[in-house]
Amino acid sequence: MNFPLRLPEKWTRRNVLKLSAASVTAVGLGCLGYGAAVRQHVEVSRVTVNVKNLPPEFAGLTIAHLSDIHHGPYTGQSYIARCVEIVNGLQPDLIALTGDFTFAGRRYVEPCAEVLSGLKARVGVYTVLGNHDYYVGASYVARALKAAGTTLLIDGLDRLEHRGAKLWLIGMDDMYYGTTDLRQLMRNVTGAHARVVFSHNPDFIEEFAAKNQHVDLLIAGHTHGGQIRFPVLGAPHIASEYGQRYAMGMQERKRMQVYTTRGIGTILLPTRFACPPEIPLYTLQPA
Repeated sequence: MNFPLRLPEKWTRRNVLKLSAASVTAVGLGCLGYGAAVRQHVEVSRVTVNVKNLPPEFAGLTIAHLSDIHHGPYTGQSYIARCVEIVNGLQPDLIALTGDFTFAGRRYVEPCAEVLSGLKARVGVYTVLGNHDYYVGASYVARALKAAGTTLLIDGLDRLEHRGAKLWLIGMDDMYYGTTDLRQLMRNVTGAHARVVFSHNPDFIEEFAAKNQHVDLLIAGHTHGGQIRFPVLGAPHIASEYGQRYAMGMQERKRMQVYTTRGIGTILLPTRFACPPEIPLYTLQPA
């Protein structure tokens, strides 16, 4: 039996508003549901970085990058372990961990560090901290990560040497809660050697530019790429003082390259939309 479709006898403004609100709500819930389902589908981004001062001895050096893990209610150990397997499968020379290891409490710190202890790289695993690590106690997080076998590079330097060639690694403290003295840190970076910076926050590139301190590549996280992105408009909110500029991917500032990863975890909402989690693998090449 066919039932006739009953429509309002008169399309009033209230009718239209009710229908529009219902449609927006349905679409919104659908997007959130889809985003929750795919938020742990990790993409590997292979990024070739041309570095002006890179010696031939370091051509092809690879760096795998994990950021914004946010172990907590939305990001479990099994997912982190899968990301560790992905990174190890890339067989990188270096691994950079750029902060925000937890979300929602100290009880997530040591279990996260335990999983990360399985990371393997030929040269080493380097760690800097993010703002969420300060929320739960920076020294507590740092001790756990050091016990897991990573090298803390918080306002620190390391110089790689191979057959007489040199490459500087520079690790920043958190931009908001750390006590970085950029000029003092860079005073110890000598010689016209290539310089790679590990930072939680991509906005640090503006500090380097403002103080006329040149680096070749800065890699960071913090923004999550916005976590939820819309065509044309981009993300409604980016955790950066520069809006969409350093939201994700490769940008340039005063001939310095900065790459912002979307990270692998989520906060606030356990969802991503048009912004999948990401593990970049950088390959350095002489420019």
